[in-house]
Amino acid sequence: MRRLLPLLGCLLALGAARAEVPAGFEAGMRALLAGNFAEAYCRWKPLAERGHAESQYHLGWLFANGNGMNVDMEQAFRWWRKAAEQGHADAEFALGLDYMTGEGRERDLEQAARWLYRAARHGHPDAREVLLRLAGDPAIDLLAHLPELADAPWFGWWGRVKGDRINLRAGPGKRHRIVGQLRRGQQVRVLGRSGNWLRIRLPGEDDAGKNAQPTLAWVYHSLLEPVPAGGSHNPS
Repeated sequence: MRRLLPLLGCLLALGAARAEVPAGFEAGMRALLAGNFAEAYCRWKPLAERGHAESQYHLGWLFANGNGMNVDMEQAFRWWRKAAEQGHADAEFALGLDYMTGEGRERDLEQAARWLYRAARHGHPDAREVLLRLAGDPAIDLLAHLPELADAPWFGWWGRVKGDRINLRAGPGKRHRIVGQLRRGQQVRVLGRSGNWLRIRLPGEDDAGKNAQPTLAWVYHSLLEPVPAGGSHNPS
């Protein structure tokens, strides 16, 4: 969990910016920034027990960091879970990282993906980035567990074919069969990475049809180049 600590500063800033927070929470935040962790705890604990998600989330960090108390990841997880169940994106992200790293509990990539996806759907940019990295982890077939990711417009990045004609593979490596080809200039969405191979999403054969099914394939990384921001994202 110590690797999560660099995120604390920006997450605290996100929390402090939320509108319509109780005065007790703001007082707790001031106490935290002054290094008075006991005061922050006393301000947030009653609010957290009454269901205030922001207080639950920050109370979890007090336990996770051992601010003014012993580190207690079970308590941290408990409070993050309560906030996450209310749709608190930062708490969902914290749970996802906790499951992903396995610090404080057994590593569980399926649970990590589920909570990271919830945070990503709520617009959490770091959750989206971590999901993309997780998509290249050989320990989990992310798109098998979350097939809806293939249709999420915020997931992945757009690449353009550099070679005149390139082969698409059924898996990440030349030992896998060829399942298609692409021509120079065609654009595809990259959904993950495994070593030097990129997993891409292609449109169905009937691109205009309502029942067109997306196709997933693999291509060697050097055969694609990122499409610059503002560039065309229409496969052609």
